[in-house]
Amino acid sequence: MNLSSLLAGRDESELLLSPKEWYEQNAIELHTGRRITRIDLQRREIHDDAGNIEPYDKLVLATGSYPWVPPIAGTKSTGVFVYRTIDDLEAIRDYVNAKNAKTSAVIGGGLLGLEAAKVIKDLGLSTTILEVAPGLMPRQLDAHAAKVLREKVQSLGVDVHVTRRTNRIVPSNGQLRLEFENADPLDVDIVLVAAGIRPRDELAREAGLQLGPRGGIAVNRRLETSDPHVYAIGECAAVDGHIHGLVAPCYRMADVLAARLSDETPEFVDNEEAVELKLLGVPVITLGKAIGESTSGVVITHAGTEGYRKIILEQGRMVGAASVGQWDDVNLIRMSVAQHKRLWPMQRIRFLKTGTPYAGGAGLSIHQWPGHATVCSCMGVSREQLGLAIADGCRTAPELSLATGAGTACGTCKNLLCELVGEGPQKVNTRGSNAVLVASFIAVCLAAALAIMPPIPFATSVQDSWRKIDAFWRDGFTKQVTGFSLLFIMLAALTFSLRKRSRVIRRGDYGLWRAAHAILGTAMVFGLIVHTGIRMGSNLNFALSLTFLSLSFVGGLAGLASSLEPKLSGESAMFVRAWRPKLTWIHIALFVPLPALLAGHIVSVYWY
Repeated sequence: MNLSSLLAGRDESELLLSPKEWYEQNAIELHTGRRITRIDLQRREIHDDAGNIEPYDKLVLATGSYPWVPPIAGTKSTGVFVYRTIDDLEAIRDYVNAKNAKTSAVIGGGLLGLEAAKVIKDLGLSTTILEVAPGLMPRQLDAHAAKVLREKVQSLGVDVHVTRRTNRIVPSNGQLRLEFENADPLDVDIVLVAAGIRPRDELAREAGLQLGPRGGIAVNRRLETSDPHVYAIGECAAVDGHIHGLVAPCYRMADVLAARLSDETPEFVDNEEAVELKLLGVPVITLGKAIGESTSGVVITHAGTEGYRKIILEQGRMVGAASVGQWDDVNLIRMSVAQHKRLWPMQRIRFLKTGTPYAGGAGLSIHQWPGHATVCSCMGVSREQLGLAIADGCRTAPELSLATGAGTACGTCKNLLCELVGEGPQKVNTRGSNAVLVASFIAVCLAAALAIMPPIPFATSVQDSWRKIDAFWRDGFTKQVTGFSLLFIMLAALTFSLRKRSRVIRRGDYGLWRAAHAILGTAMVFGLIVHTGIRMGSNLNFALSLTFLSLSFVGGLAGLASSLEPKLSGESAMFVRAWRPKLTWIHIALFVPLPALLAGHIVSVYWY
């Protein structure tokens, strides 16, 4: 993990999970530079290359993996390297400097191949990626996403060739010539092979432990091998035949085994693997299930200038997502996939049009995440764990990383840690939010009250002073004035609501436009009182009055939700964020019949 960061000046010691002193402090006897040569299962002993013998009660194999080199002739030629260890990286750097290399090729277009291409590019060489599959990252991306990734990588000056089968590598005039089955040869100065990994299971094989069908040390969900005293975790382990090549599930194995060795009884579960990386500067994200893993899933996609995005749904719930390019809502998408949140029809339509299913493009603040939400998928650190660490005195992102392990693997969550301790983006109060809050509260209370209050009574005598006021509801001309005034206010409120939904109207601050819409909406409720005297009418007029009140009531709730969003945190913020878009769409839906009802009301007044 983070191997390429060494080229940016990072020290080797920073890649260690723990410094050597940590082992001493925790009473762990650490031996380095000792290669284990044999396991004696009968005697429960391990032997090393110096002749030392160590007895064991329980043995854990965490031997990892080695780079797989395809059966291509010439891969052992000078100038051909694999990309796996610090020694590999140093050898590549030394060779480039010694030969003054200018051109390179990377065999492999998966995660490791793209990372290797970044290393070569950072060293100043022109780079060509060669992938035998029809697209980049074939295990994670579908054809469309792979095409978008390829275009973005090529825009950075990296050549990409897919369905390219390499036959052999031949030294030629101080360079290396790659010969292909289906293309002309390519001459380069250096070749990196990053075509995949294979589990290091040779010790287990020689000891007689059972192996998986495709290699790897066979283990069950308790991570036990065929010998009950021997366990295996990480990339060397085949859990029910499956080998995990990403860091997150390997760390989960370590957690499960540590618990079992402490007399607890958890079992390893294959959660959907998430990939969140910046490959050659291009964000690539896959969450939950892939298309091939969801036989009954429905896939919806959005392709725009910002990139390509897809969401996989099963029975209307989000079970997977992927994107190539920046996606500001990825935090909320990650939680929705993890919780299998339902995606409503209007949210699907919004995603297809805008690339986000959430109104306003809600990039959810980490302060509003629920406790069970995973912040660091590599280390399995939740929002609750980070909150406890902060309560224990962690005040900076490095302190949080040290206390919880978050951000110590791929590092993509470090910006979230910074935000959590106040080093990242600060909350910004939207202009006019207080006005929206007050106006919406008044509208909700008034609309609810009007629905249950009796009509305002007429005066009982011509001499009653109230008769001058109830003229609003008796006099035809006054009714026309109040009615058309109410219509004008409604049209003004509709105009202000277009600020968010129309690209033509972009002048002024959006927050102030929204405040004006909320104030006019509340004024409409007062206008309804002046025009009707709280008389709902019958038939068509009753339908009109009921729709009007419902529109005001739901609009007020939506306004309350939008103004409270930046002021709340935790579960309450999550609840408000979940309901605000629903209320907004109900508010819009209630407006749809209003023009027809108004037209019918006006016609009935003037013609009947």
